[in-house]
Amino acid sequence: MKRLKRIGVGGVWSFGACCLAGCLTVGPDYEAPRVTTPTRWQAAAGEASEPEALAAWWQVFDDPDLTGLVTATREQNRSLAAAVGRFDGYLAAYGIARAGFYPAVSAQAGVAWDRRSERVHVPLAFESTDNPGWLYQGGFTMTWELDLWGRVRRGREAARGEMQAALEDVRHLLVMLQAQVAAEYILLRTAQQQLAYAEQNLALQAETLEMTRERFEAGLTGELDVHQAKLNLAATTAQTPRIRARITEALNALCLLTGNLPGAHDHLLTPGPVPQAAAPPALLPAELLRRRPDIRAAERNLAAQTARIGVARADYYPLLTLNGAFAVASTYSAEVFRPAALNYNLGPSLSWSIFNAGRVRNRVRAEEAATRATLAQYEQTVLAAYRECENALAAHQREAERLEALQAAVAAADQSVTLVNELYRSGLTDFQNVLDMQRQLAAHQDALAQSQGQLAAQWVAVYKAFGGGWSPAATGSHPAPETP
Repeated sequence: MKRLKRIGVGGVWSFGACCLAGCLTVGPDYEAPRVTTPTRWQAAAGEASEPEALAAWWQVFDDPDLTGLVTATREQNRSLAAAVGRFDGYLAAYGIARAGFYPAVSAQAGVAWDRRSERVHVPLAFESTDNPGWLYQGGFTMTWELDLWGRVRRGREAARGEMQAALEDVRHLLVMLQAQVAAEYILLRTAQQQLAYAEQNLALQAETLEMTRERFEAGLTGELDVHQAKLNLAATTAQTPRIRARITEALNALCLLTGNLPGAHDHLLTPGPVPQAAAPPALLPAELLRRRPDIRAAERNLAAQTARIGVARADYYPLLTLNGAFAVASTYSAEVFRPAALNYNLGPSLSWSIFNAGRVRNRVRAEEAATRATLAQYEQTVLAAYRECENALAAHQREAERLEALQAAVAAADQSVTLVNELYRSGLTDFQNVLDMQRQLAAHQDALAQSQGQLAAQWVAVYKAFGGGWSPAATGSHPAPETP
């Protein structure tokens, strides 16, 4: 008992501190990879955007329905909830890794009916006339790995990198889901615009059919004109069910994205305009590495994998642990807490794998190979991100040019239909010209609606490529864990 008092708890911590003072951290220290980034975009971009504009890009459409859908997706999407759950698991794993820095202390106690062998010598201090008899015991045990070679530290670094990568995965999924809900909403409004054009053309073609019937009954034209007018009307009518099906599919997709059953967004059946916005945003190419969550996740995975090399290399060296036990045991309950019932031990233990047939060496080689593969994956992620940005910017620019041409084509086709109808009524042109102009008007109006939707979709694609839809923390590249 006096010896234990001399050592004391302070002595235990002092011993551990002395051991840790001279410790090493094996394995390579992580350094963020350097990648070459372009100085400017190949395609034209808009003016530089504020970070807040990138974080809530859907607000530039000034569409309350779209804003409500994005909000519902952020709050109710099941895939996003699953990703947050996975992040929580990595956060807990990081807590487990951090616990390796501290001693593990456990307590136990028990009472048992005990019989000792009469053929085994028992020290006098524990001799008793009661055999068998009750045995009362309890105490504490402690074990503490002294991290001389940085195995625990590298394990914590790996767990921290995995946790941060999981957080970036949540953000990446959030970026993708917000862009997807906007794309489905744009598809819905585009289909509604196509349906509106189709219904306008149905009304026009129905009037034309009635006009041909009147001219046929008056003997001013042949029966062929009547049947051609019927054919034109029927062909346009056949297109509307397909458009209505696309509307239903878009609504159901929005319900799934917002975590609802089909029918939850039937209020969107009321037609609305295709969302339109000004020029797409601009982002310095070098800033993309900070904005894109998938790039950030790949970089954190590389950091975690680099730390695993150190964990593997630590197995080359001896493992030193500090173990201790403090217990009391007695066959008499009244003597459990007396000095004679005390039993304790405290001291270090050393284990060292002398021969393992190359297991440690090959594990290190495997971790180094995995690190090279993870670095290549990071570089591939960066290259793919820049390609996506260039494609999105170029597609937006070209679609804007196409939309302008289609608007002119629709205006000319609309005037042509008005003129050809007047000429046909006057008998100055045949019915084939009427059919041609009406078909061209319908085709160009449908293409115009698609182009309006495509331009808006490409605008969303630019923001998605730039990693818009979340706010990087003001301090640090990788802040403390948080949910989006």
